[in-house]
Amino acid sequence: MADPSIVVETAAPLIDVLALLHPTAKRNSLRRMVDHGRVRVDGQKASRANMPLKTGSTVEVLARADGDKPLSKPKEEIPEPEVIYSDNEVIIVDKPAGLLSVATDHGEADTMFDRTAKWAWENGRSRALLVHRLDRDTSGCMIFARTPETKDFLQSQFKDRTIERIYHAVVHREPEAKSGSITLRIQESKDKRVRLVDKGKRAGREAITHWRLEKVGPAHSLIHIKIDTGRRAQIRLHMAHLGCPVAGDNRHGFGMASVNRLCLHATSLGFEHPDGERRVIGTEIPRLLLTELNRRLG
Repeated sequence: MADPSIVVETAAPLIDVLALLHPTAKRNSLRRMVDHGRVRVDGQKASRANMPLKTGSTVEVLARADGDKPLSKPKEEIPEPEVIYSDNEVIIVDKPAGLLSVATDHGEADTMFDRTAKWAWENGRSRALLVHRLDRDTSGCMIFARTPETKDFLQSQFKDRTIERIYHAVVHREPEAKSGSITLRIQESKDKRVRLVDKGKRAGREAITHWRLEKVGPAHSLIHIKIDTGRRAQIRLHMAHLGCPVAGDNRHGFGMASVNRLCLHATSLGFEHPDGERRVIGTEIPRLLLTELNRRLG
């Protein structure tokens, strides 16, 4: 079956043209089509959902299995990803702090997805399919699938909470307890701001964080964190609620850290591989986080 397409009759933003092709789809779903690389304008991957289109342009929407595919000729050179594990089914990379996982409606050209997709195409002529995301300011392990079947298999593990996600955070102060769990719900507003929901209320979405104290520095502590859910800013909100905000958290903490980054790192992922074996893939705690941990306040 041919991919659905349409010729633009009147100049309009791309998302409005997509709405003509998919009249029952929500606008967020249309934006995701663009984010996932499924939309082509005159044969080129669309950069953003609100990009203006001229009369006569042809818009094509690829099937899900054909999305997330890098262009054979990238518009610009982007850095190589730091690949920490790769086989015929999965690619695991170490995302730098400050890099988006995937483009927003602004159409950023350099994201973790773009870097990994380009690498996958050049190293095996395969796709890199987005399985999950990390917040922009968080560094660490991020897994991509090489096939649609593996993507579904991995995402089902995220949904069933069988993926083990371990983080390390350098936080202000030392918590009163040595370990604990936080189950406060998180609500996201229309303007993408997130906040904790008062205990006992059912607004927002469930968020579960398990933590334990690993090391104490002069003014900061290193916290080992395991999350059951992956809400946006979950760890930052929960650590702030604990009274020990993550160092470098401008929104929920005390502002910029001396190392000029958010001190939160996704250290490892434990998952069932499509071959049936359980794998745990991890990275070292970044040196800058340890520098902040050992810093003395002057």
